[in-house]
Amino acid sequence: MENNFAGAPRTDRHPVTAPDGDQIFSWIRDLTAFSGRGTQTRDDHRSVDYLLAKFAEFGLTDIQVQETDSLHWYASHSELSVGGTPIAHSPVAFSFDCGDGPFDMANGNGAFSTGPDGITADIVDVGEGQDDDFAAVDVDGKVVMFNLRFLLPRRALLDAGKFVYDPHDTIKPSDLDTANPYLSNFEDVVEKAIAQGAAAFVAVLADYFDSHDIRTEYKPDVAIPGLWVTKTAGAQIRTLNTQGVRAATLRLEGERTATPARTVIGYLAGVSSNTIMIQSHHDSAWEGGVEDASGTAEVLALAQHYSQIPKDQRPKTLMFVLMDSHWTGYQAHQRFVDTFINAPDIPRRIVANVTLEHIAKQAEVGPGGVLQVFDRPEYRGIFENVSPALKTAIDEAVAAHGLERTVRLDADELVPLMGELPTDAEFVFEAGVPTISLISGPLYLYDKADTLDKVHKPDLAPIASAFIDIVNRLAATPGDRIGN
Repeated sequence: MENNFAGAPRTDRHPVTAPDGDQIFSWIRDLTAFSGRGTQTRDDHRSVDYLLAKFAEFGLTDIQVQETDSLHWYASHSELSVGGTPIAHSPVAFSFDCGDGPFDMANGNGAFSTGPDGITADIVDVGEGQDDDFAAVDVDGKVVMFNLRFLLPRRALLDAGKFVYDPHDTIKPSDLDTANPYLSNFEDVVEKAIAQGAAAFVAVLADYFDSHDIRTEYKPDVAIPGLWVTKTAGAQIRTLNTQGVRAATLRLEGERTATPARTVIGYLAGVSSNTIMIQSHHDSAWEGGVEDASGTAEVLALAQHYSQIPKDQRPKTLMFVLMDSHWTGYQAHQRFVDTFINAPDIPRRIVANVTLEHIAKQAEVGPGGVLQVFDRPEYRGIFENVSPALKTAIDEAVAAHGLERTVRLDADELVPLMGELPTDAEFVFEAGVPTISLISGPLYLYDKADTLDKVHKPDLAPIASAFIDIVNRLAATPGDRIGN
């Protein structure tokens, strides 16, 4: 039987402090030194070793690393030219996915290549990639070019909000049509291109700033090679097409290899074995100041805070989880759920999940396609499916700690419409664990531009304090009364 504590853990006998913004920022700075960390760097241990040391420093127990097979994708060479004119580009990670062909997870023999001469074929522009666009052209054996569109504007999330905190009226109508890069038309258009026999594709980043250094999350079954180009480069190709220049040469080679994903786990035991899971992911595609050194540092902040509280003042056990494979197929997340949620006879039952991601500065596409970054918080959402009392607790914590531009969203309502929870908590949420998940989606989220300076440092300590309040309320709520 779980004890029903009436409030937050008592701290009268043991004064407790939360880490300040400088301390949290120092952890982010440390993590960004491990650029391309986790499964993005083959057999990488740097961030895992760092996090294990922090967990030990804070006095967590049962510290462990859960490993599972994941994929490392690396392009050793790429080229794109139209009519002999070189076009600036970047490879689409996990394109040229050979499926059940030469890749073997056990042996890691996953070389891919278009051959030393590449693919030479006409480039065919299908614009927005709608059915009518494809019906108007023959793409068989061709290089398909299309506009990549981002499909989730800020307006949609704000309109769906059950609670929006913006006491100083900072929300600007001109910001609301900006969409984050998480949801796009990529899979729909590439699936059509492959089905109609395309040899390769070029995706024009039509809603993006002037960069092709984007590495989106893993997309399965992309069996043909693909490259990213900027909106400017797309216009260059289209101008050549209007001049009758259509012959494109595309080359892509590299390898996919098996590599372990490593999830770092540690505990602070409480009076009850009922457990609150506090989560982020430690891997990144680039330097990853926002995604997701910032979320990882917030988990460290909560771990340090609660480590100062004696066990008899922690009503529930706390489990701190820093995932891997966010970029390479979420194999670590799936194995975690199988082990710690779905397996029978689990000694510690996870009754709630708190996920923290992306403490970001707002960004927009400025004149000339330049990325404009502002010294104010990016719009952010808290997706949740908890009880009415805990919804109120979230709203109160957001307001008490001044988390401006924060919207609370009902996950149970939105997930059927979106197809998934657009946060790192998706697999835990789908496994039935009540979830409170903070996230923002700045434009540069998947880009090389996600550097340390993009972290909104003034929010680091307030977010930690707000989620300490939220975790305290979860700890004081009987496990069977946390969910909707």
